[in-house]
Amino acid sequence: MLQPHQLLLVYDGKCGFCSSVARVLRRLDWRGRLYTLPFQIEGLPEEMGSSLREARRTALALTPSGKLWRGAGSAAASFDMLLPFGLPLFRLLYSLPGLHQLGDFLYGWVSRHRRQLTFTYADLRHKKPPVLDEGTRAEIRRRRLATRMPSALTAPSATLY
Repeated sequence: MLQPHQLLLVYDGKCGFCSSVARVLRRLDWRGRLYTLPFQIEGLPEEMGSSLREARRTALALTPSGKLWRGAGSAAASFDMLLPFGLPLFRLLYSLPGLHQLGDFLYGWVSRHRRQLTFTYADLRHKKPPVLDEGTRAEIRRRRLATRMPSALTAPSATLY
């Protein structure tokens, strides 16, 4: 289940390259800050505020604060979650003029050629996509609401003294 402190990374579960990148990120995530799901889960892209068409073309990342990153931005947000102290180094670099365009260009090239870059099997090669659990669905909705109403970011179980 998606926790309030985790970044939700949505990838193509039928793509071997995308699945292998997601597996590597999960292995490197020693602090448990990433939660990965394939976009093939019914209704997931729409639940995040995107579309199935966009999810087929690019990775999506939903931050704990409710910001939705796409493409190279989702990669930068994912790499940032692996850094200690929550430093937004990769997102900062991605936001710089020139590096933003370079990141988008490189991400687009990899995205267009990902079938040729496949080294291993896809997560959903011979499987049906899992069902989105209600806890994860509720956390996604809370984050989307938080973009319009910041007080929704307070975790539901948090007690204020």
